[in-house]
Amino acid sequence: MSHLAFLAPLLALAIDTNPAPTAAPPAPPPPAISTALNPLPWSDGENLTYIVSWNGLDAAIGAFSAHDKGDHWEFDLALASRGTVDSIYPFKGYFWSLMNKVAWRSTEYGEWRFEPHRAIKERTQIDYAQHQGTREVWSEGKTKTFPIVEEAVDDIGTMLYRVRAAPLKPGDTHTLYVYESDSEKQGEVVCEARETRAFGIWPAQPLLRVKATPTVGTHRRGHLVMWMTDDARHLPIHAELEFRYGTFDIALTQIDKTLPIGH
Repeated sequence: MSHLAFLAPLLALAIDTNPAPTAAPPAPPPPAISTALNPLPWSDGENLTYIVSWNGLDAAIGAFSAHDKGDHWEFDLALASRGTVDSIYPFKGYFWSLMNKVAWRSTEYGEWRFEPHRAIKERTQIDYAQHQGTREVWSEGKTKTFPIVEEAVDDIGTMLYRVRAAPLKPGDTHTLYVYESDSEKQGEVVCEARETRAFGIWPAQPLLRVKATPTVGTHRRGHLVMWMTDDARHLPIHAELEFRYGTFDIALTQIDKTLPIGH
């Protein structure tokens, strides 16, 4: 049950933290997402609130927010258990990510996460000149370093925004390079279709169906399917996540207003 707090990265892409077994070298990946829409689909202060259900049970509430810091964006996520899960295993967390504007790449990711009998406080920073990541685990008094091969990578907090910013159309396939848990990993993003669907409080409208799958550096289990509005905002209004801990449904319930954490 402790892995329910892993919902933060799951709201973007489920990446397994364990290394994959040794295998033959993979085929060359599709091109990375290197371009962004102009203007970006979000504005300073945008706030998106999601309700998460786990195997049909009320599980969590999460609020993503975007903040323009001049030379970079800061993306924050406040997350807390609710409903049935909150009565069984209450948790809450705050996660932040920094993304440079000019180089359009992630430079920092951190989290303060609290579970029964456990607290995780850490920050990871990327030095592209040295091709190195430094992970400071404040809750354990440890500092670790790991190599970064690519010239631009994401973290588990910026992935959602990079996908939103990409000028996707059906048939497009891209690779995401992600640093997480002392290593660089990869995921594949495919824009599968343009379709008209209704979800929850959202009426039927044109949507882009995007599927994200962990690949290199993971156990290659699970996937995330996300439906974004096919308009200038690329709002992710619904997502379905399947991985080893079960099935999650993630529904957008508020825009630019936040339901109280714990609501």
